[in-house]
Amino acid sequence: MNSPPAPTFNLLHEPWIPVRPVNGDPVREVGLRELLLHARTYSRIDDPSPLVTVALLRLTLALLHRALRGPKNLEQAAEWYTHGFPAETLEAYFQTWEGHFDLFHPEKPFWQQKSDKKKPEQYHWSLLSPELNGSNTTPVFGTKKRAEAVAGKSAVETTVRTWLGSTSPARVARLLIQNQSFALGGRVTGASDSQQGGPVMSKALFVATGPNLHETLCLNLLPYPADMAEVDRAVWEWQAEGEDRTVGAGVPLGYADRYTWLSRSILATPEPTTPDALHTLGYGAGVARVEDTNQGRSLEPMAALVSRMVDNKPTLTPLKFNLEKPVWRDLQAILPEPQNQSYVDAKGKVIRVPGFAPLTIQNAARLLEIVNDTAHGESIVQVHAFGQILGDKAGKTSAFRHESYALPLPLLQDWERGGRHIDAAFKEAKLVGNALMNATLRLAAEVVSRGGERDPHKDDVRNLAQTLPGLGAYWAALEAPFRVFLAALDRPGEAAAAWRDSVAREARAAWTLNLQGAGGDGQVLGFAFRPRRTDGKYQPSPQGILDRVLASLNAAQRTNSTAPEVPS
Repeated sequence: MNSPPAPTFNLLHEPWIPVRPVNGDPVREVGLRELLLHARTYSRIDDPSPLVTVALLRLTLALLHRALRGPKNLEQAAEWYTHGFPAETLEAYFQTWEGHFDLFHPEKPFWQQKSDKKKPEQYHWSLLSPELNGSNTTPVFGTKKRAEAVAGKSAVETTVRTWLGSTSPARVARLLIQNQSFALGGRVTGASDSQQGGPVMSKALFVATGPNLHETLCLNLLPYPADMAEVDRAVWEWQAEGEDRTVGAGVPLGYADRYTWLSRSILATPEPTTPDALHTLGYGAGVARVEDTNQGRSLEPMAALVSRMVDNKPTLTPLKFNLEKPVWRDLQAILPEPQNQSYVDAKGKVIRVPGFAPLTIQNAARLLEIVNDTAHGESIVQVHAFGQILGDKAGKTSAFRHESYALPLPLLQDWERGGRHIDAAFKEAKLVGNALMNATLRLAAEVVSRGGERDPHKDDVRNLAQTLPGLGAYWAALEAPFRVFLAALDRPGEAAAAWRDSVAREARAAWTLNLQGAGGDGQVLGFAFRPRRTDGKYQPSPQGILDRVLASLNAAQRTNSTAPEVPS
């Protein structure tokens, strides 16, 4: 009796990457070869998970870098942008490395390796997905929690396996790519010692996009100097060369190495009789990584570095998503100038620490400047931000995030042509937001103290203030006006005036919510409008704190200047 053929799933040719055609047809799946050779016919990679989407884009960029050994400079990138990638060079690379893109290759399966344990435990495939069954995370969609509620804690894994069953090689491939990039730090029971997270586990990743996938790839394909191309290796290349990276930790050698870092030893092995239905996989320790803190060649190209105080020292750290704060409030981090921060040291000396905009966004602005000099090009750049938000405990995922913003190209190319208006807009919104917060705290103190009848405990004041919805509603309501403001920056005076109107309107609406949340009756209104004198010092009413700042904003509107700081 003949043995069944060995299972195979070649990622160059098999359909597994979800793409959205530019002609409006439904999303369909394609292989890597089809994706690159016909990228202009697709608008974007479009997976339901933002982590999978950006991880697939990173893999595609790594493949282009290694196959084309470029672009050597922005001029070559502009040539590819206009006329397409050299198809013959791509085809030659595909032919050379075809066997190494097999997900089930018997010796060198794609982006996988066996665990160093003699008998590695087998896990359900859903371990690769934090929203389904990550051992280190509270699942976003609660599969484990539901299983525990139905079957009890001891039967969680069995129940999850029963509910989720098997999956396809295409889905495993997508989750494999995601996990290698975004793996959570910590320990997988029975699999390995505690491991560091994937290279972009908690970073906010910024990507510029064009009207089609080809242009998106070109915008984010950084110049690839010859010295980097010589030493850089994608995971399938260094594995084919027999390199052992399991001992010690290393710095990524270049863009391709970083984009395809082997964070975990994963091995997907389908049943020979049912190769299209995969149940389990091996999972263990991957390759340890040392981050280059000197902004060298291993700098994460999609991340923005912002200046923060760490151990009383100004330090550049990657921008991260915040569950309570949409990314537009940190949009300065991807612009040329305003991410700079100033600090005063112990001797009173002012230290100015510049931030670092994402290399991908810098590259897109420079490339479009070249392209637009030779042909009518884009004046608006779509910037997308992808990432996951970690929970309050190590190794926990709270949410995934995908946001997008339409930014005028001049804003990314020249700070003086618009960026300073954004800086002023943020300062005004933060000034009013701080006044709203101070007014809320004062109102809470008045309510808790019953108008000064007793001394309120600071914890009671803080707890009441945190229950009032105004501040969160204020920032949430400003997102739509901010997008309008960005789109109107070609008329900066009108844009700034409309923005200030929006800030004042939403601040007053938020304050009304706070008054209602505190009770909304006559007594609360009295607390809100009554100034006080404490220890001989005049204290404005809660309403007065907000009104003073809004008055300064209105004065700035009349004089077309930035609202000054107003003490609370």
